[in-house]
Amino acid sequence: MNLLFSAYSSSLAQARKRLPVPGPASVAGGFAHGNAGLASLPRRRLLKGTVSVLALGGASPLLSACGGEYTGEGGVQDAPTPVMHSVANFRDIGGAAPGYSTSDGGHVKRAQIYRSDTLTPNADDATTLEHMALTYIYDLRTPGEAGNTPLGAPGTANSLALNVLGTLAPPSFANMQAGELDAAMQWQWRNFVTGRAQCNAYGALLEHIAEAPGPRLICGGTGVDVVGWASALLLLIANVPLEIVVADFLLTNAWRSTSADTLNVAPPVQASYLQTAFDALQTNFGDLNRYLSAGLGLSSTTVNALRAQLLA
Repeated sequence: MNLLFSAYSSSLAQARKRLPVPGPASVAGGFAHGNAGLASLPRRRLLKGTVSVLALGGASPLLSACGGEYTGEGGVQDAPTPVMHSVANFRDIGGAAPGYSTSDGGHVKRAQIYRSDTLTPNADDATTLEHMALTYIYDLRTPGEAGNTPLGAPGTANSLALNVLGTLAPPSFANMQAGELDAAMQWQWRNFVTGRAQCNAYGALLEHIAEAPGPRLICGGTGVDVVGWASALLLLIANVPLEIVVADFLLTNAWRSTSADTLNVAPPVQASYLQTAFDALQTNFGDLNRYLSAGLGLSSTTVNALRAQLLA
C-alpha cells in the first residue's frame, strides 16, 4: 500500500502526543539543537545478489556483535556486549568495539542502543539487565504478542509500546512453502516503508531516541523482524556503509536459534527483504532524506540529534 505524503501528517501528530518524550534538559550530556540542515546523505541503493560475496574490507572484524560478560566498569565504548543466554538476538546496534565504521571516518557509539527479540530474561539475564541501567525499552510488538508474553523489563527502565505492524496480532507464516513465505515477507518489508501504522511507529521511535538518554533497548517479536528496519535506519543515519548495514542485518540469523522451524515461527532474514524496503523507499520517496522527513515526519533537527547520539 502506497500512501501520499499528506496522509501521514495527522496520524503522526497523534502518535507523537502519546509518547512521554523527555525534554532536552533531562538528556544526559545533551546534544546540539542548532539550525544546521540535515547532513546530505547520498542516494544509495542496496546491492542486489548474494551478500556473502560483498567485500567488507577492514570492517569485517566489527561484525561479531557479542562476546564476553558485562561488568559495567568504565570504558563502555570498548567493553564487550552483554551476553544474554535467554534473550534471542540481543546485541549492540553499534556492533563490536570500537563500533561500526562510518563513511566519513567515524565510529558508531556503543553501549547506547541495543536490540533483541522478545525480552524474556531468566534470573541471571535479568540481573545483567539491571546492571546495565537501561532507561527505556521500546516494545515494537503487537498488543497480542505483548499480552501473551509480558515484557521482562528491569526496574530501571521505562517501557514504550509502539505497534509497528498496526494489527492486534502478528501474522502467521505457519506451513507456508518457500515461495509463499518469501512473498509474504516481501509484502511486510514493503509495508515497513509505505504503511501508515509503520511510518507512525518508526517515526515516533526515532524521535524519542533522539531526545532520550541512554542506554536503551529496542525489542520485537520473532515472526517479522520489525527491529531490523529500525536498526538499519539508525545505522544509515549514522552514515554506516551500506554493505555493513546489510551484514549487520544478517547477523540476526546467527543470534537466533538454529533449530528446525517447520512452522516458520521465526523465519530467517534475507538480504532481499532489506532490498525490498529500499526499493520501496526509493520508489515512494526518492532518497533517505525525503523518507525521514516526508515519510516519518522527522525534522532536520531531530535527525541531527540522532546522529549526535549515534556517533562516538
